[in-house]
Amino acid sequence: MDLLTIAIISIYVVCLWGYHYLYFFLTERKDVMTQRNKINQAIHSWFDTSLKGEDHLLVIHQLRNVIMAVTFLATAAVLLLGLIFGLTPTGLPEPLGNGSYALWLIIFTLIYSFFHFLLCLRHFTRVTFLVRSAPEKLKDISGESAETYLANLFIRGNREYTLGRRSMLYGIVALTWLLNPWVFLILTVGMTSVFIFSYDF
Repeated sequence: MDLLTIAIISIYVVCLWGYHYLYFFLTERKDVMTQRNKINQAIHSWFDTSLKGEDHLLVIHQLRNVIMAVTFLATAAVLLLGLIFGLTPTGLPEPLGNGSYALWLIIFTLIYSFFHFLLCLRHFTRVTFLVRSAPEKLKDISGESAETYLANLFIRGNREYTLGRRSMLYGIVALTWLLNPWVFLILTVGMTSVFIFSYDF
């Protein structure tokens, strides 16, 4: 592995995993106001208003639309993986060390994206099951009000959705490494900068 490959993979890891886990860590802190903090407050307000107004069906219908989008993206990740495997002569990329780092990075990123979409579906479907539960039962289980518990569950699903969606974007950008490593590096850093300055803070 040459120095350029090491640098590219290191920057990619920092942009995709390092930055995003740091961002979600900061979002959990009350003294740091991120865009996701503001959205989370709105989500709590939405659940509080909907459940107290007994608009359970509205919550379920809105979640159904989100679940359909997540299912579509998870399917797209699997199809991209199948396409990559289908384009290789043996159905699998060559072992590491033969210049196949780009393909393995794309495959790993898409698998990682699919994994987060599955976790997202788990959280969202659980909300649809529990939204009609007795509030006192949820309070006994979680130690917090039903509105807070369901809102936090939805927020966890939303976090997984964000990681899955952005991982897929990084995986698609990683395809440019097959054409030119410098283009891939510029696009990776540029996309991360857009996330930071336009969407996250």
